[in-house]
This record gives sequence, structure tokens and C-alpha cells, in this order.
Amino acid sequence: MNWFHRTAGLDTAYWVVVILVALMACSSSPTPTSGKAESAPPIESESPEVQQAFEEAVQLLRDGQWERAREGFRLLQAQFSEDETAALAELYIARTHLGDLDTQFEATPTEQGTSIDPEAFALLEPLAISDGVDDRIRFAAQSYLSTAHALGGESKQAVQILESYPGPSLSPALLEDDRRWIWPLVAEGLAASGRAGDSVAAWGSLHSLLREELQVTGEQLGDTDSAGSPEWFADVDLPPKADLAVARAFEAEDQLGDDDLRRFLSNEHSLARAVGAWTLIRRELDEPLEQEDVETLQALFNDVSPDFLAVGAADRLSELSVALRAVSGPERLVIGALLPLSGPNRSVGYRALAGMLIAQRAFHAAGEPTITLVIEDSFGAVSDAYRRLVEEGVLAIVGPLHTEQARELIDPAAEYGVPVLALAADRITPIEVDVDDDLEETVEVSTSTANDEVSTAESSPVAPVFRNFVDSVAEARAAARISFEALGDRRAAVVYPDMGYGRTLAQAFVEEFRHQGGEVVIEANYDRQASDFVALARRVARSNPDAIFLPDTGSKVAEITAFFAQEQVWGLQPGASPPDENRIYVHYLGTSLWQDPLVLHQAASYVDGAVVPAWYSPHFEDAETRQFTGGFEAIYDTGADHFVAFAYDSVARLRTYLLERGLPDATAISDALRQPQWELGITGRNYFGEDGEPHRELRYLTVVDGAWEVYDKTVITPLDGRHRVEVEMGADDLESIDNAQADERESYDADELR
Repeated sequence: MNWFHRTAGLDTAYWVVVILVALMACSSSPTPTSGKAESAPPIESESPEVQQAFEEAVQLLRDGQWERAREGFRLLQAQFSEDETAALAELYIARTHLGDLDTQFEATPTEQGTSIDPEAFALLEPLAISDGVDDRIRFAAQSYLSTAHALGGESKQAVQILESYPGPSLSPALLEDDRRWIWPLVAEGLAASGRAGDSVAAWGSLHSLLREELQVTGEQLGDTDSAGSPEWFADVDLPPKADLAVARAFEAEDQLGDDDLRRFLSNEHSLARAVGAWTLIRRELDEPLEQEDVETLQALFNDVSPDFLAVGAADRLSELSVALRAVSGPERLVIGALLPLSGPNRSVGYRALAGMLIAQRAFHAAGEPTITLVIEDSFGAVSDAYRRLVEEGVLAIVGPLHTEQARELIDPAAEYGVPVLALAADRITPIEVDVDDDLEETVEVSTSTANDEVSTAESSPVAPVFRNFVDSVAEARAAARISFEALGDRRAAVVYPDMGYGRTLAQAFVEEFRHQGGEVVIEANYDRQASDFVALARRVARSNPDAIFLPDTGSKVAEITAFFAQEQVWGLQPGASPPDENRIYVHYLGTSLWQDPLVLHQAASYVDGAVVPAWYSPHFEDAETRQFTGGFEAIYDTGADHFVAFAYDSVARLRTYLLERGLPDATAISDALRQPQWELGITGRNYFGEDGEPHRELRYLTVVDGAWEVYDKTVITPLDGRHRVEVEMGADDLESIDNAQADERESYDADELR
């Protein structure tokens, strides 16, 4: 009998409600569980004088001034021995004898041991077993005593001390900076005492703590995205303890009971929820299942999938997706996800997968035909992964992210006929025909959004490999068209980083601007590692341009435009009259990399009126974009980027073909993808040409009074059939753009832009 029916004989429908309500409750700020040590109030003195002296000593302790902190606590004990803080002062005196835990744990292998002041043991041992001290102090003393043994290389003793620990909760008396070292000890102690559920909960608390610390650090450095979250899903920047927490938590699955699983599904930490769902679904799949049970498991899978991403366990999510596919009925339609879930580009793959999972979640309804994602890792032999997806019966595949990998799929896709929607930054299929410049198609700057038919030139069919992602060269060409036709600029300055990406986009802009009839008054490159741009700013100012095209990241844009402002070069809103005759006013033109909080935070006044392309933006006000943005931020507590948006759009488009239009197979989907008919998504209107390349209505944002607003002009891309410029940017180029932003702020993958 499966878990749903074992539990008090309650029916499946009840458990669907219970699971979903519990998970919805977890999406808001958790309420501390009654009786948990963390929820206990801190120990404070009733005397303001004593409390001030105590806090001053604690600050010395946090600052690592061990001797001065010790003196402060001893003085407090001598003067106020009856105060509530006196016993806590004893604990902190012992803590001063442990020294800098970060340095000792990170620099000295614990199995070798390090010299621990015997006074630490002498002070901690009585506190750890005393019934006469506050529980908060006793539990903290046990934790610090275990830490002392661990530092001394006595791992067995460290764990034994915590075998009688009350549960997966830390005392509020522990210093916050010490918690990252104590949580693993508590978790192992609980596991050693046979309390697997509590151990998993402790590992979950550690993992959440490490992510919170990373977020605080990111905020202090200004390294955050629009929603304030520095690292999204894959914990690539977390310390090894995060990987340890995930591994040890999942190892406990065989020791978990039904009560543990029930608790985990409503736990406030992603790791505990992921372990609970993983264990439950795997156990259920070993039992005979009714179709309604499968629906419940699929609903659970949909709702906890963000938790797997939050802890970097997409490989386990992939296993579950394949297993659920095996028990799904014929009404379940299957789409493949082929993304980097391991390797150096894992975080980018996780972001794309998050968008795909949102699309699957949004379209799931019990009793109706639904979309199931089967997930494969593209890190490795991508053609083998493609064939495995074909064997799973997928009707279409979203991914990979790498242009070279997408090119590897041309032959397999031609052989098996399962279409590929690659999220690749560069052209996949080779250019076979050169179009004469005089025969280029006429494309107008437009505000049209009608769902009209599009005509394309006839060409031979190619493999069903389509590219559904940004086009940086198209951005540059479109910027030139917007500048000349919409803004009326005739003299443009092109200022670009001296690297493959910068040179490529500069060349594309210059070519198009001159083709329109404009004059490029200066082409100036710069070293991104430099910090002094005075000479560059003076050269640009002397050229007296109408517009400046600057293809770089938000942080560099903010830095460089500050130097331009010092030379009296300022941005001007479209259609506005120059308010100051002593300044040089220009129309700033950028790329989608400008969609960065730093542009507004640090350079809004400098680049007022800047016009930049936006394939996706939460500022667009159509209903689908609003629904997607709100849903994504509610689930992931962060903003979406281009990888997320294009992945979502790809699945949503395939879902429309499969469910709304009833296309029966992969061949019909490929034919539909090749139809020259506009489709509308959160990344705007688009269709695919016969060569699989996207044709898009590129939308724009502009800076108005320190905020992004939608600009009322659009450009159809690509502008013409030439498309001669190839992106040259490589991994080293991207790293040199800005190491602090490489994953979070840039819309391009390191291995993509070459």
C-alpha cells in the first residue's frame, strides 16, 4: 500500500491539497517552530548599564580581540555576579579560548588536530552538563565543546557529545559567525544517535545559512540582480560544506520514516523539502499506482522542483522526471530538456531549467493532458544525450545552450526528426547564400504588434534545429537603425571594449549606421582592466557626436559614463531639447547587457534617455509577461533573466502546438516551427526562418527620470540577409568583462560568444 493510502486512510485528493498547501505556506517567510532553540529569546540583562557592558564585550569577541573580550566578561561577572548575563559571560570566556574558527577549520585538517587551550575544556565541560544553567547556555556549551574536540582532531568525541542534543536547532547563545561550523557537528551527532530526520533538518538549516551568508555578501558588494539575489539556483559559489550538506542529507533517505517525510514537505528549508519529495516519490514508484496517484506525484514534482534547483540537485530531479515518465499515461506529452546540469556552466543551465519548470508548472492541471519534462545533462556527449531523450519518446527538445553543441545535433536531428529549440547565442546553421546589399529587404522601425503573416524566401529544408535566443549582432545593427531613423542621429561615436565581443558589435553597428547614411565620427576601444578613462572621455567629447554606442556590462557602463559626464557629455531623452548649452547631449545606445541595476543606481543621470534592447523585461505590460514575472518571482524569490525567459517561451510554445493545436508528432511540430507566422511570447513576437534562425520584433527600454520605461519603437531583426559579422567572443573575453558579474548580469554564456 502506498504512502498516501497508508497515512490514516486518507484519500489521494486530500494529500494533493495537503502537499500544495504546505508548499505554498513555505513560499512565505517561515514562522519559527514552537520550542525550537532558535525561537527562544536571547539572554539579556534587565539593567541597561549591564547590558551595554555585556554587548561591548561581545563586540570585542566578534572582532577577535580575545584578551580584551575576556577581561570585559570577567569584569562583568565580578561586578554583577547575580545578573542573567553572568553565566552567559562564562560561556563567552570559554569561546575566547577557541580563537578564530574560520582560520583553524580552513587551514588545519581536523584529523591532524590543532592545539586547543585546555582552559576552553575546563570552562565548557561543566556548563555542558549542568542542570543549573539556562538551557540556551547548556546547549551552546555542548556545541562549543564539540567544536573544541573537532579542532583537536577528536572527531569521535565531537560527535558523541552531540548524540543527546535535543534536536535540529541551535541555541541563540551561539555567535552567528560560528553557526556554519557547528551545524555539521550537530547534524552528524543527530545521525549517530539514529535520528535521521533531525539530521536532515540540521543539514537543511546549514545549507540555508550558507546561502543567506552568500546573499548578504553579494548585497554588500553590490553583486545582485534586480531582485537582490546574487546566486540563483546552483550553489557554485558556496563553500564545500554546502555540497557536504546535500550529499549527507540525501544519504539518509533509507532511514527516514513517514513522519519525517510529512514534516519535510512543510519544512522551511529547500534541502529538507527536496529530500522529502525525492524519498517519497521514489518509494511510491516502487508501489502499484493508480493514475490519480501518478497525478499527485507529478503535482508534487512540479511544486518542489525549485527546491532541487536551490540545492544544486538537478541530477536527482532529472532521475525523477524519467521515472515519472515511465509511469505516465498516454495523455502525458513529453518535452526534453537538454541543459548543462554539471560542469562550469551549471548555473546557467539551472536558470534555463527554472524557466522550463515554470512553464510546466503553469500548464499542469489534474485530469487534463499535461506536459512532462524529461531532463538530460548536456555536459558531455550531447548527441548521446539527444538519443536518450528520443528513446524516452520526447516530441521536441529545448536546449542545448552552446552553439557548438547545437551544431553537433544537426545530423542526429535530421536522422530522428525530433526538433531542437537551442538556446544558443550564435547562428547554428551555416550561411549558404550571400544576399547582395542592393537586394536587402526593407524593414521599418515600427510599433506594430499585429499577428500578421510573414513572407520568406524559399530555400531547401534543413535539419529541425532552431535557435531561440538573443542575437547580439542583431542588437548592434538594430541600435544603428533606431539611432538613425527614430532618434534622428547623424553623427555616432562607437566606444567598445577591446575584445572579441566589443569588436564584433562595434563592427556591426558601424556597418549598419554607415549603410543608413550616417557618419561614424570616432571608433574608440578601451582596456576593460583600466580604471582611468579620462583620455577616452576627452576624445569622445571632442568628436561631438549625436549618439554613443557602448556595448558593455552595466557596471562598466556606469564607470565609463561617469568619466564622460566629467567631460560634459550627458544623455538626452528622445525628442527632448538640450536643457544646458554648456553640455554635449547625446543619445546613449546600449545592448541588453545594460539591463543591470547598477546602470540606474550609479549612472541614471548620466545616461538619461538611453535606449537599449530588451528581449524580455518585467517592465513590459502584456498579460503573459506580467503573469510569468509574478509567478517566477513568487517561486524563486528572484528576477528572471534571458535564459529563464527564452527557456520558458520555448516550452510554452511547444505546449501550444501539442495541446491547443493538437499536433500529433515531432514531424508536425517541426513543420509548425517552420511556418512563417508570428508567435507571441514573453520574449516578444517571433517566428523561425527555414534556416532555423529567429526573426523577432526587438523591443526597447529607455531611461526616464532614473527608471526604465518601455520605448515605443521596435525593430524587426535581422535587419537584412547579409548577417556577415560572426561573434568572436570566447571564454577569456567574458571573464575579462567582469568577473564579479560573469554569471548573474550577463546574458551570454562564456563558451557561447566566440
